[in-house]
Amino acid sequence: MKRIHLTLLALALAFSVHADASASTTPRAVVQSVYTLFAAGDMEEFAALMAPDIVWNEAEGNPYADLNPYIGPEAVMSGLMSRLVTEWEDISVTPHEFVVEGERVVVFGRYGETWKATGEVLDIPFVHSWTVHEDRLVAFQQYTDTAALVATMTDHSSDAGRAPDSHGNPYEQVALFPADRSLVRPEDGVMLADGTLLVADQVHGLVALGPDGAKRPFGDFAAAGYVHAPPDRSAGPNGVALEPDGIHVLVADIFTGAIYRVNTDNEQVELAHQHKFGANAARSDSSGALWFTQSTENSGPDSEARMFAAVDMRSLDGALFRVAPPGHDGARPAAELKVSGLAFANGLAIDQARGQIYVAEVMADRILGYRFDVDSGALSDGRVVAHLPTPDNIELDAEGRLWVASPIANALLVVDPESGRWSTAFHPPTPENQRLMVEWQRRTESGEPRLELFGPDMWSPLPGLFTGMILTNDGGPIYLTGLGDALVKLAKAE
Repeated sequence: MKRIHLTLLALALAFSVHADASASTTPRAVVQSVYTLFAAGDMEEFAALMAPDIVWNEAEGNPYADLNPYIGPEAVMSGLMSRLVTEWEDISVTPHEFVVEGERVVVFGRYGETWKATGEVLDIPFVHSWTVHEDRLVAFQQYTDTAALVATMTDHSSDAGRAPDSHGNPYEQVALFPADRSLVRPEDGVMLADGTLLVADQVHGLVALGPDGAKRPFGDFAAAGYVHAPPDRSAGPNGVALEPDGIHVLVADIFTGAIYRVNTDNEQVELAHQHKFGANAARSDSSGALWFTQSTENSGPDSEARMFAAVDMRSLDGALFRVAPPGHDGARPAAELKVSGLAFANGLAIDQARGQIYVAEVMADRILGYRFDVDSGALSDGRVVAHLPTPDNIELDAEGRLWVASPIANALLVVDPESGRWSTAFHPPTPENQRLMVEWQRRTESGEPRLELFGPDMWSPLPGLFTGMILTNDGGPIYLTGLGDALVKLAKAE
């Protein structure tokens, strides 16, 4: 990470800076060490000063407040700091005064920095409110001149060629689709070349939606063994993905483990693979091999309950599988386990042009990436692509970026897989959602049950838990999918 230069008006602090209790014995000393670590460019030690559940808030109106609250050191470093050092240079943070009251330390000072896109220099005051407990930073609240900040970042953005979607909410909600809200668990979907939307539907398997919202069942799923007869037998069509040929669609059933292959030309449906546990998402590569994720070891009459149990309490029985292409007889071999020990493996994306496969590990708050050989299916060079809150379904766009649904953050995120940097495309913040996200993180860190936090306050104003997205071509709308009764149509903000 690029060194961040800090200008201190006072003489150098007369103590050694470390992220341990021996050097930071008072709240003031801990906070002073933060600024000294910035001066040294030691971001690793700065992160070590943070409590595991630190709650960090940028000022209201600050473009970087798009993901407030940043919870935990990883969120602060990868979601905030990495963006700052990428887009600004000559950063100075000059503290003038420290005011201490118990565990709270308020710092008055000034920012000085240069916006890389235009070379414009920003000089504005700040107030930092820190809370320190047991020699660790547990909370941060920023106050600053956000009007000047926004003006610096946006006034010349088009002249500099800067992407307009880097900050804030570049997309806004324009409608629920269809208007009659007649969908049943539309967890994921795709758009066909003619503009038809194919969306997962618990009753029929798939439904087709026309431009006017007209709905009809798509494909004869019953002929392929699809049964949804609750409460004794429930189906859970989940991940929906187009194959490379643009004709066939894969539908993974998270309750039964069935993976269906649908010919969109004639609507014929076949059972491509039957897994012994639920299958969350499925994709195929150009060789015809089938890749799919297993979130947890759920099966049988209690499959749905077992799946949600893995959401309630973290379980490491998620996995990634590969099924080789069919042989000369048309039969596929048994599935091969490629990656195990995952915390609720979820969305899946294949970037064959770059030789990469990506897996969302939702309960570990990260996306994993692997180099893969399309012919052999061999994986190598595994890495964490990005740390971000609860990644669910993921989609690759034409530029190689990953679009990510974050259900707990109630946000649509965009990730650069090369750098790991991410930004927000859509996030309707509410106080209730922010409160629940903080509590979710606290329970995650302490190992407490989380499922009872699910409810309308988590996903409002959306119609249900947000799980995925349908990307369209040529700058068209984006449709959010989820566990409600309608899609959410987004358009670029004016």
